[in-house]
Amino acid sequence: MKLVSGVGELGIPTMFAEAKRRIILHAAVYGPFSKSEVHIQGLEKALSRTGFNSLDVIAVQPGSENGWDNSFLTALRFGISRQSVDDELELSQSFLVELAERHPEKVNVFPAGNLPCLPLVIVDDTICFGQYAHSCVHAPQGFWGCVEADVEKLFSWAESGSVPVGAGADEIAAFRLVSECSRAMKCSVNVEGGDDGCARA
Repeated sequence: MKLVSGVGELGIPTMFAEAKRRIILHAAVYGPFSKSEVHIQGLEKALSRTGFNSLDVIAVQPGSENGWDNSFLTALRFGISRQSVDDELELSQSFLVELAERHPEKVNVFPAGNLPCLPLVIVDDTICFGQYAHSCVHAPQGFWGCVEADVEKLFSWAESGSVPVGAGADEIAAFRLVSECSRAMKCSVNVEGGDDGCARA
């Protein structure tokens, strides 16, 4: 496992560009991505690759009515005016809509239905994770970890709802991170307005 100070040390745009199968983003708000040419180029390179399957994005939506929104957004952008946060949510939504329109067969956007516990970026079998905090220094400048794991296997565990007997400590720890994404996608209110019955708190 690697631990760095600041997400920029992980080289995520390069990870995007080299992604072979799947990218999962569970980082709440993506306005900063829309302003970063290297992130956009990396995503576009992955999405244009023939064997690349999907970009799954879990995002907080403008005007959502989850009971946790205000508290979460206060922590996410601590010290920033609510109008600025709302503006960033709108920018994030526009960016994701445009991305999905360019690659409708590969981009899946899941509105966040459950309280996000930590920011996560998964690229193939690399899991990157940070932390949210009530601080004027925001998540991108915090500590970020990076670990390699068999992500598809861990998703299959999440689907089954159990961890196999004999699983190693590192696998179990990585499983918790993958479970956060799996649960968020399952508990998303879908675009058509349906609901799968997951609790909203």
